[in-house]
Amino acid sequence: MSLSHSLPIPDDPHDAAAFWFARVRGGLMQEGDQTLLNTWREQDPRHAQAYQDMEAMWSIAQATPDTAFKARLAQKSHPQASRWGRRSFIASLGAACAAAAGVAILGPQRWLESEQFTQRYVSRKGERLEQSLPDGSLISLNTDSAVYVSFYRSERRVVLEKGEAFFQVRSEAERPFNVDAGQTLIRVTGTRFNVRRDVEAVDVAVESGSVHVESGPWWNSAHYDLVGQQGLHLGNDRLASVQSRNMVQALAWRQGRAVFDAEPLERIVTELNRYNEPGIVLHSPSLRGLRITGVFNVNDPQAFLDVLPSLAPVLVVQGPDGRWGIAAL
Repeated sequence: MSLSHSLPIPDDPHDAAAFWFARVRGGLMQEGDQTLLNTWREQDPRHAQAYQDMEAMWSIAQATPDTAFKARLAQKSHPQASRWGRRSFIASLGAACAAAAGVAILGPQRWLESEQFTQRYVSRKGERLEQSLPDGSLISLNTDSAVYVSFYRSERRVVLEKGEAFFQVRSEAERPFNVDAGQTLIRVTGTRFNVRRDVEAVDVAVESGSVHVESGPWWNSAHYDLVGQQGLHLGNDRLASVQSRNMVQALAWRQGRAVFDAEPLERIVTELNRYNEPGIVLHSPSLRGLRITGVFNVNDPQAFLDVLPSLAPVLVVQGPDGRWGIAAL
């Protein structure tokens, strides 16, 4: 679904309901958004029910003092009190929904803060883009990537819509820096780290400092803590563990290189095709698992194709459509 505000709608009905409800209550609806909201509610009975539940929660929250919300948010990570009161539950649920929607709910009288800075940055295929932010932080975008940056008084937020980005975050203890990559949220104060968002996976690698990662729907999320030289790969199965990471390899793209250590040829072709058109095609299925080691210029696939026959028994031929095909000898 295309949105006028360029922000992705969460896939989960409850997260999406929080997204829409926050925009309606926060006065952020743009031209055409009401039609999109109506269409979304009519698409699935679960959508309508989720939005109705959000309205019911708001009705209860209106009678809840701000002090109850703030108290619950302050003890949100505290292991005590397994049985919550009604007000604490509403506050916690509201905070979780807000995170999914990309906003902060502090109480019924103040749903959203005013944005101090907003900007969307996009890199074309084969392009690398580096951008300084108003707080002194730096974002570097890899090929075919897009981010939406929003600064508030209490939060700095970046939505990684697609692709890959390296962040050098200036520390501000009172204003954390959050990166939203679908159902994965990375929280930091000051650090250097890389995030890649593919269609079905998110990869986080920390060069220095530390980050906290939350993954999954807000009612059943997994939590991970990473420090320098550690990484985390999150796929659909959500089975993940923090592991040591070769940061030279992970950040080679910033110098326009790709480093492969006994990687399957299929993965290497997929990676190089991120940067170039018309691309490379594997004609022989038997070559998919062939492992190759090397350092290649991502913007010069011809150099890779020229050296490949000396590394493996393959034939490289250019087709009439301009794509290069790799076949087994």
